[in-house]
Amino acid sequence: MDDGSAEQVDTDDFREKNIRYTRLERNSGPHIARNKGIEMASGDWIIMLDDDDELIDNTLNNAICRIQEIKDYTTYPVFFFATTKGHIPGAFAYIQTVDILNETLKGDFTPVIQRDTFRSYNYRYRDYPEILGVGCELLTWLDISLSHKIPAFNDTLVKVNEDAPLRLTSYDNFIRNSDKFALQQDLTIQFLRERRLDAMCPAFIQRKYLGAATYYLLSGKREISRERIHAIHQFYFSKIFILILSYLPLAVSKFFFRHYKLRFSK
Repeated sequence: MDDGSAEQVDTDDFREKNIRYTRLERNSGPHIARNKGIEMASGDWIIMLDDDDELIDNTLNNAICRIQEIKDYTTYPVFFFATTKGHIPGAFAYIQTVDILNETLKGDFTPVIQRDTFRSYNYRYRDYPEILGVGCELLTWLDISLSHKIPAFNDTLVKVNEDAPLRLTSYDNFIRNSDKFALQQDLTIQFLRERRLDAMCPAFIQRKYLGAATYYLLSGKREISRERIHAIHQFYFSKIFILILSYLPLAVSKFFFRHYKLRFSK
């Protein structure tokens, strides 16, 4: 699925490998493309890969075998598998809402969707038009986890590369879409409060407020950034640091954010 990319694509190579290539008319963000792919899929299983993901040889069949070892596996809409940049404690776990909020899943993971079950519950990747191009994938998994445990394996399906020309997690993308990333944090907080999950994860909520404050600051909305800072009740050095940055030139905030991304994004 090509999300309206600007680069030229050699579709002959896809045809030779019996790969169906579909291009969206315009760039609409990862969730629109993923939902379209799920609608078009005809197989029993759907695996979601981004352009910086590389499926490791001989792992997919083993993954399906592992899934089918689970009792009543047909009742689960999605399964998680580790990537080279993520893991769970132990070899296997049933992930619940509290595990997602407490970040039991470390780093990246690969969702393997059981198509018919996923569709039977009318699940879709949650999409918010106001943050077009950014999305809120975390809320998709939280939504599902409220009704279903998510079986998760430490088996690695995917190698995550660093050579994608355009990355959703790149510094430039965060700066360019900082207002949308700020709203993404707000939407997450709203989602949790509407479902009365905020008491389950006070530290998680505080981090979301901190994230919102950071991105509002990067988008130049200093007053809103300070409002989000004041909503954080616990003491964090980062809270004080961002509050101080909100009174300094914007270039200073971008400088520190860039160095933070360079240090912790790999």
